[in-house]
Amino acid sequence: MIARALPLALAAAYFASPAPAGDLPPGPGRDIIVRECSRCHKPETFSSYHYSKDEYQTVVYRMAQRGVEATAAELDAVVDYLAKNFPRIDDPNKVNINTASAQEIAARLGVTFKEAEAIVAYRGRHGYFKAVGDLFVIYGVDGKKIEAAKDRIAF
Repeated sequence: MIARALPLALAAAYFASPAPAGDLPPGPGRDIIVRECSRCHKPETFSSYHYSKDEYQTVVYRMAQRGVEATAAELDAVVDYLAKNFPRIDDPNKVNINTASAQEIAARLGVTFKEAEAIVAYRGRHGYFKAVGDLFVIYGVDGKKIEAAKDRIAF
């Protein structure tokens, strides 16, 4: 009986306490990530994320709705920390579909200007795209052209 209780007690203690900070760089917001975010996420995974500050804000506030115990100021500190230490790195050979103008989308992705306008309008109504598949649902945009250009699209 004690042999079974010990692993359960260790597991409960492991999941109840935040994980160690791993390789997270020092700075304001780091302790909040360790305290709150590492309950579900391993600290070393944060270095694989590379988003803009606005994207980090969306993610952090969405996670906060799932039961994170942090103030708005703490959430903002986490956003600033992540944006500073793990920023978006844009590939100059790709078009960021979430920030590009209709003219740039048309010129660089091989879609018509009307299709590019539909992409920008859809983005304006529904928010940022997260994957190439999000573009296939836009009425008036040829999915074959998007599929052909998928390696030149960034988010």
